[in-house]
Amino acid sequence: MKSNKNPAGNPTELDAHAVLRRRLLGTALAASASPMLLSACGGDDNDPVPVTSEPPPDTTPPPQSGGPASSIFTVKDRKILLNGKEFFAKGMCYSPVPIGAEAGREPGGDHFSDFWEALFTRDLSVLHGMGCNSIRLYMASPWAIPWDSNSGRQYHGKFMDLCAKQGIYVWLAYPMTPKQAMSSSDRPRIEQGYRLLCEELGKHPALIGFTIGNETDVYNENTQLPDFWAWMDDLARKVKSWAPDKLVKTAIHDIPPIIDQLVNPAIGKGLPHLDVIGLNSYRGTVNAGFDTLFTDYDAKFKTTGLPDRPFLITEFGCPASTRNGANPVELPNKAKAQADYLEVHWKDIVKHHGMNLCSGGYVFSWADEWWKAGNITQHDGHSSCTAGEFPGGCADEEWYGINSIQVGKDKNGNPRPAADPVVVENNVAIHYPDILTQRAAVARLRTLWKA
Repeated sequence: MKSNKNPAGNPTELDAHAVLRRRLLGTALAASASPMLLSACGGDDNDPVPVTSEPPPDTTPPPQSGGPASSIFTVKDRKILLNGKEFFAKGMCYSPVPIGAEAGREPGGDHFSDFWEALFTRDLSVLHGMGCNSIRLYMASPWAIPWDSNSGRQYHGKFMDLCAKQGIYVWLAYPMTPKQAMSSSDRPRIEQGYRLLCEELGKHPALIGFTIGNETDVYNENTQLPDFWAWMDDLARKVKSWAPDKLVKTAIHDIPPIIDQLVNPAIGKGLPHLDVIGLNSYRGTVNAGFDTLFTDYDAKFKTTGLPDRPFLITEFGCPASTRNGANPVELPNKAKAQADYLEVHWKDIVKHHGMNLCSGGYVFSWADEWWKAGNITQHDGHSSCTAGEFPGGCADEEWYGINSIQVGKDKNGNPRPAADPVVVENNVAIHYPDILTQRAAVARLRTLWKA
């Protein structure tokens, strides 16, 4: 199942998230891939063939999922409701891209199809034990190659059933880049991707809903164009019609001018078909939390007369890295300072939940992602370390995990090839999951979420 097809022509086109995040932090980093585009980011057309050797997907329809009774998600005013009762998201951004994989090649970051069972089984019981009740995926695809609708069908039943068993609800998303969101040739494929995911999982009890775009907003490019917002809103309307018992949201940058364009009655019109608004926010410090984010956001919606809807922090976090000379290293004491940062920001979310201004938040991210800079088999740093608001002073994209990772070992205890997360033994493709080591933030979040 090899393919040279990438979702776009060069990496910088796929970097809106990472570049804007660093720009906000006042860093001067070279462009690198973003955490969502997460799963649709790719390299240039000269990249080698995809790294996985996954066998042809099963094209038979998946069996009916088991698990608990059906879950109906609705919204009322500023609250998310699950079967009529308020749901407060204690969430994790879950993108467990193995060492040797990268989001611009098949499976494009979709490590939730049935083939990857060993990987997600490694994690979901731990997340449940932490008190996590919700995760957001940056991509799932009905096709084996996400940006190729002619590739084979794939399914996600084992993953979703295990989430249901663990009491974890899931936000799904089909990937798109900012340019794809503005492309008349890409839009039909994106809509088809969402429709097929709705057909597969739209009634699954573990599904909370769908994210319509992760950081597809690029200030002064597409966000000033009413057509961008209108298509995003129309896609939300369609997804909602295909999965009426679930929710639709978006996740945009926490940049005041973008929010101004979102609420502008002549431009974004508030995206009226969205059930929930989400911001990916890296503002504040270990002392100040999110600063004035919640009241700033609330004021913008009130002044435009837009209806109240639940609001989520769809990403927040900081790297676990600092420097020893020129070398990136983990912060001391299992990155205790990262845990401190997350605690202050989480308590700010809880405070504003009590003020009816926030319905929860999603920590970025579950595990380090080695594909985001330099060699995909090395744990690189790639910031000039001018991000003073972060404990380690660095905005290293590969170090945001609350777990560090090392190459997984095969059945004989030997490290599997670092350059390929899939090995073939006796003509059978196998994935040996990477080894996770918990940082201090895991225990800290467990204490906060289970209090």
